Amino acid sequence: MFRKILIANRGEIAVRIISSARKLGIQTVAVYTADDAGSLHVQIADEACLLPGTQLGETYLSRDLIISLALRHEAEAIHPGYGFLSEDALFAAKVEEAGLAFIGATPEQINLMGEKTKAIGFVKSLDIPVIPGKYGTKDELLHDQETLFFPLLVKAAAGGGGKGMQVVEQAADLPEALQNASRQAKEYFGNGTLFLEKYLPEARHIEVQVMGDGSGEVVHLYERECSTQRRYQKLIEESPALSVSIALKERLYEYSLHIAKAIRYRGAGTIEFLVDRQENCYFLEMNTRLQVEHPVTERVTGLDLVEWQLKIAAGKTIPLVQSDIKQHGHAIEARICAEDPSNGFKPSCGVIQSVYIPDTIRWDSFITEKMNLPAAYDSLIGKLIVHGHSREEAIDKLKETLQRLVTGGVKTNQLFLLQIIQSEAFRTNKMTTCFLGEQGADLLNLSDEARKAIPVERILAAYLVHRYYRPEEEPGLWFNAGYWRIRPVVQVEMNNISYRFSVLKRNRRYELRFEEKRSELSDVRYNGERISCKVDGHFFEAMVFDNQDITVVHYQGHQFNLRSSGFVSRAAFKKQKDFGSDAKPLKIVSGLFGKVVDVLIEPGDRLIKGQNLLIIESMKMEFTIQSPGNATVKTVHVSKGKMVHDTEILVDLES
Repeated sequence: MFRKILIANRGEIAVRIISSARKLGIQTVAVYTADDAGSLHVQIADEACLLPGTQLGETYLSRDLIISLALRHEAEAIHPGYGFLSEDALFAAKVEEAGLAFIGATPEQINLMGEKTKAIGFVKSLDIPVIPGKYGTKDELLHDQETLFFPLLVKAAAGGGGKGMQVVEQAADLPEALQNASRQAKEYFGNGTLFLEKYLPEARHIEVQVMGDGSGEVVHLYERECSTQRRYQKLIEESPALSVSIALKERLYEYSLHIAKAIRYRGAGTIEFLVDRQENCYFLEMNTRLQVEHPVTERVTGLDLVEWQLKIAAGKTIPLVQSDIKQHGHAIEARICAEDPSNGFKPSCGVIQSVYIPDTIRWDSFITEKMNLPAAYDSLIGKLIVHGHSREEAIDKLKETLQRLVTGGVKTNQLFLLQIIQSEAFRTNKMTTCFLGEQGADLLNLSDEARKAIPVERILAAYLVHRYYRPEEEPGLWFNAGYWRIRPVVQVEMNNISYRFSVLKRNRRYELRFEEKRSELSDVRYNGERISCKVDGHFFEAMVFDNQDITVVHYQGHQFNLRSSGFVSRAAFKKQKDFGSDAKPLKIVSGLFGKVVDVLIEPGDRLIKGQNLLIIESMKMEFTIQSPGNATVKTVHVSKGKMVHDTEILVDLES
């Protein structure tokens, strides 16, 4: 077994790899950038190396730098994780040329299966069904557009993760879609070649996990359902896939093993399929690396996939035969992303003020309290993985966990995920890849309605306990009763609404009075962050933290900001006014942290409402800034490649 490995990645996957390496007695070397210094993977690795530079090409994507660091620290192998260089055949070849082991597929396998068009051609030669498609450069595809079929899906031929993917309904929309996809393909994968395929609107996304030792021995570790997606980004994954028949599963296992054996596959790989309503299945792609969703396979099989990767890379054979690998129960993974669903899912950055993770579930993450969450990387900050005897039990566990999870300081998709798993489509297992595109807005509205239904007295009670209740630590007069540091009347502001209340102590119970309402508090328990008590006889639990002069109450996944009149108010940014009837200036503000990838206007340009102004990349997603009305461009304050912050002025307009 290896003595030491370098992990050429960051975030939760780096933490995950360190965990398995430690079990095997393997030392780890972490790499990180300056803005990743607070990440957990840097803290728990045996050694850590700072990557100089500010661009990805200078840091996590710098092949030669990472290999030189591995050699300098006397590592024997490199684990690429997922993303970044994990499916870079040239990197894998350079690692092996340097005398190191690459913990993954061979360079030849990555080259063949990592590029969609090559992979599809190869799989087609094995008589496995594939989705009809065509590939080429932007110009080549535009030249042949008369032969194309609509609707179709535009994809980057050499990448994944939904980058550049877009459904095109009609030929008139194709040029812009190809332009955007080509730009993103070059940006993320260094290859602008595109692939067009038939669009399957109501498909299931089913994938099969395989493991091979490079000698021809291959096993599958069953399937995962990944149909719950938004903009082709997976949000919730589960295993087993109960939405498809056993007969189809057996066919998918057969296809997957056939592919993996044909190339004498080495390491962990995932073969992905789309399945239509009639259970016709089509090969989609093969990921020659560990998947983000691998923990659900680990939970239902009881196996450690990273441990298997390490052993196979060290030359060992697969430890089990196919008949020894069993599924047990049901597992679901939900991806927690730093983004604001109420604001178009824009990425959210800032300082992680507080973290509370229920100890009944698995949490794969890299965030720590008080760390600064950088804007330069993917928005994924953690994964919740639950396991139950049945799918219904696993869903109930996930619901409870999403209600109790706290990642304070940044906005996340936590409530959106909560609404998804409570939807009838998810509960009855009728999700398709297009569901969230069609129903996502309704789910956001349901989240708002759920928030409004929460009794105000519960949130006020949590604030009251946090601010004023202090149990005595030593025996004495108040040991059993506790005491209240409270004025007769308290005024609290919550969501721009003021509440006045008072508290009357009755033995060991407390009566909260506000707006002619009376609520009784009893059985109070408080440890400085976690509050539990009964409000009018109903059990209530919340997490409470201070953020400057604001008290933040987390309850059932919702966040409430409160402050008393006695505390200093935070400065608030003035909102920009929309266009009125009179000519007036308007400043376009960024609204998010990120990098300007394109400027589409110049001073003097006359704009119409909705016209695209700039494109900003944040957390590996692109956002188009549009004109809020008919106007003229006065000043453009940014240029292509510039890093911007959330309150930075981008453009001055005049109506």
